[in-house]
Amino acid sequence: MMIEIKKKNQRKIAIKKREELFLKRQGISQNIIRHLEKFDSFKKTNIIASFISMRTEISTQKINHFILNNGKRLCLPTINNNKKELIFKEYNYKSKLVTGKYGTKEPNENNKNLLPEIILTPCLAFDMKGYRLGYGGGYYDKTFDYYEKNNHNFISIVVAYEGQKVDKIFHNDFDKKIHYVLTEKELHSIK
Repeated sequence: MMIEIKKKNQRKIAIKKREELFLKRQGISQNIIRHLEKFDSFKKTNIIASFISMRTEISTQKINHFILNNGKRLCLPTINNNKKELIFKEYNYKSKLVTGKYGTKEPNENNKNLLPEIILTPCLAFDMKGYRLGYGGGYYDKTFDYYEKNNHNFISIVVAYEGQKVDKIFHNDFDKKIHYVLTEKELHSIK
C-alpha cells in the first residue's frame, strides 16, 4: 500500500513537470522522428502501435504521420471493458476515431485488430532502470505481461520529454520494464 501512495504523489509531481515541458514543446516531435528513423528496429518492423496524445503529452500527430508515410501499419490502443489488456486496432488517414473509456481517441470497432511489433507508450515520468509511471490503470503493464506470457516478441518504447526523467519510479511486481525511452534528446536503451 505504501508504494501506491508514493506512486500517487509521484504522479502529482510528474503532471506538473510535464505541463511545464509542454509549454516548451516547439520542434520536439521532429527531433523524436529523427531518432526513430535512425532506429534499426523501426526500419525492420511492419506494425507499430502508437497513441493519440492528450493534454500535455508530447504531440504524436507528426510521429503517427511519419509512421504511416514510411509504409508501416499503424495501430492505436483501445480498451475493451471485458479485458485487462489493450487491443490494438489499425489506424490510417481514413479511420474514424471515437472517444474511449478515459477520453482517449481510438479507432472504432470496425477497424482490424493488429499485433504490434513496436509499442510507443505514453507516461507521466520514467527512470533509466526501465520503469515508467503511467496513469494508474495498468493497461500497458498488463498488455506487456500478456504478450510475454504468450511469447509475442515486441519492443516497448516510452515517448516522453527528456525532462520527465526522474531518479527512481516507485514500482511493484505488476509494473513491467520498458525497453527504450524516446525523447527529443535521444533514444535511450534500457539495459
